[in-house]
Amino acid sequence: AGLYRRYANKQALLRAVAADSYRRYIALAEAALSDTDDPWHAFTGFLRQVLDDGLPRLTLALRDEVSFDQGLRDLDILAVDTTNRLVRGARGSGILRPDVTRADITVLLEQISRIDVGDDVRSAALRRRYLALVCDGLRAEAASRRLPGPPPHEAELIGRWAGEISSVS
Repeated sequence: AGLYRRYANKQALLRAVAADSYRRYIALAEAALSDTDDPWHAFTGFLRQVLDDGLPRLTLALRDEVSFDQGLRDLDILAVDTTNRLVRGARGSGILRPDVTRADITVLLEQISRIDVGDDVRSAALRRRYLALVCDGLRAEAASRRLPGPPPHEAELIGRWAGEISSVS
């Protein structure tokens, strides 16, 4: 009950949690964009930090609960733009498969974040293990052939949200 005193209602609380999640995600993406020393390390470090921070799990938990206001829509647009720049930069530097999109990354992070064996430490270790395995397949030199089928369309990602969210994972 004490938590609700700071917010007008449950939706206001959920929006605040979602906004904080967006800001953390955007900060991680911007930090990766500014790391020009090793593009692969910056890209995979971003993915690892997003998973370690629990952002995909939080996003999945909020998906059917939060209704978006203009502030969250603006953060969503910024998150999509920042992630697109990160993915384009990784592809442009030749380290990321040319057929991988932001939508692919979103879905992969959501899938990996669902790993939960009932022990937080072990679950985190398994999430890192499977992220490392997936990252090996994302490398440009691993692309012996194009991926089958197209990546998810934006409408497919957006349609999963009750509140019109589209990006943070």
